[in-house]
Formats: sequence, structure tokens, C-alpha cells
Amino acid sequence: MKRTQGAKVRKHRSRGEMISTFIYILVGVFFAGETRVLLDEGEVGSAILMGLFACASIAGGLRFHIHNLWHRISELRK
Repeated sequence: MKRTQGAKVRKHRSRGEMISTFIYILVGVFFAGETRVLLDEGEVGSAILMGLFACASIAGGLRFHIHNLWHRISELRK
């Protein structure tokens, strides 16, 4: 994959991006709580799947921070 020379780190967000970030994290926390309920009920398979959904949702909420971190790591490797 070709690297771009002028990739910038994002520092601002629109209102829509902030709302979607909040919702991703909120849903991730809800899924994490549901994971705990499923574990208490003995539904291990469903709990694992719900835990993966929780991790993916929280990662979606942190997508801008993950992008910036990835950009900094790639700059250090050059």
C-alpha cells in the first residue's frame, strides 16, 4: 500500500461526528453490561459474541484516536 506524504492528524470534529462517537461508546457500554448478564445466566457463547460487539463498538467510538495513533506510529517507522 502506498503511503501518503501529507496525511494530517485530525484535530476537529463536526457535531455529527461527535454524536456518532458518543452513541458508539454508549452502545458499547450497554453491550458490555449485557455481556455480564449473559455470563451470569450461563450463556457463554452469547456472552463472548456480545463482548466482541462491545469491543467493536467502543473501537468505533475511538476511531479518530486510533487513526491518529496509527498515523504517529507510521511516522516513527519512516
